[in-house]
Amino acid sequence: MRRAFVKSIGEIMQKDKKVVLMIGDIGAYLLREVTAKYPDRVFNMGASEAAMMSAASGMALDGWTPFVYTITPFITSRCYDQIRVGVGYHDTNVKIIGVGSGLSYAALGGTHHSLEDIAIMRAIPNMSVLVPSDSTETSEICLTAAKHKGPCYIRLQLNVDPVDVKYSSAFKIGKARIVKRGGDVTLFAVGDMLKEALTTSEMLGEDGVSTTVINVSSIKPLDKKAILKNVEGAKAVFTIEEHNIIGGLGSTISEVIAESNVSNRPLFKIIGVNDTYVDIHGKKSDLLQKFGLDAKGIYKTIKKEMRSL
Repeated sequence: MRRAFVKSIGEIMQKDKKVVLMIGDIGAYLLREVTAKYPDRVFNMGASEAAMMSAASGMALDGWTPFVYTITPFITSRCYDQIRVGVGYHDTNVKIIGVGSGLSYAALGGTHHSLEDIAIMRAIPNMSVLVPSDSTETSEICLTAAKHKGPCYIRLQLNVDPVDVKYSSAFKIGKARIVKRGGDVTLFAVGDMLKEALTTSEMLGEDGVSTTVINVSSIKPLDKKAILKNVEGAKAVFTIEEHNIIGGLGSTISEVIAESNVSNRPLFKIIGVNDTYVDIHGKKSDLLQKFGLDAKGIYKTIKKEMRSL
């Protein structure tokens, strides 16, 4: 995803001379070509995220389009007040790029994990929250965000395998995309959990359970129409995210269901990190397995929940 972002920002800066890139003491090597090509529009602000966000807001008010890029917990929670007031309140055209989201920096511990960023960013008025599932969608989202007027938060992870799917439509802010259609269970997934959801779907298929799998890469604004359409008639609905179960994808979808008048209320379960700090270290794959967020763990949870049906 990082390389996809670097490629995309280079294309964006070539097309639009009012786009600037601000980085927080990160990515100097990956961004070396962009920096060399646009030395007057790339600013390494150092480990000063609050000042960087305030500067981005000021430049946006002066007609620039800043892309602000660094590690997710530092670009969200560390400078939250500057985002809430400078970016959100003034509805500035700032694009916030958090890299290494979720449990990507597994070996670095809880200070580098970001399991609450969707929750805090979607609570900011005017803010769009966009989460690509792989490098291809990263490019789509970055190019779309560049044309969008208003603040965006783009949640990137690190080394993510490509998702082998063909969508019937291009990415649009506010739209979900159906990856697979079935009749029994609906799986809503976000980020690299889409790949795990698709593997889980295949495992459920071997048990005779057909699934609809939906990529919710636009969490805010949310495609409420598609959400409700794929909840209605399903026996069970599961949301899958590499995020705290509070405030993320699952919370967003449950809010939509709770406020709707759907006649059929299916079994509903949020699959994520169960409101805890992750105080163990290791590879990301180890942590996903520990918290039941690999395909086998997700499958096990779904089968357990569906015993009551």
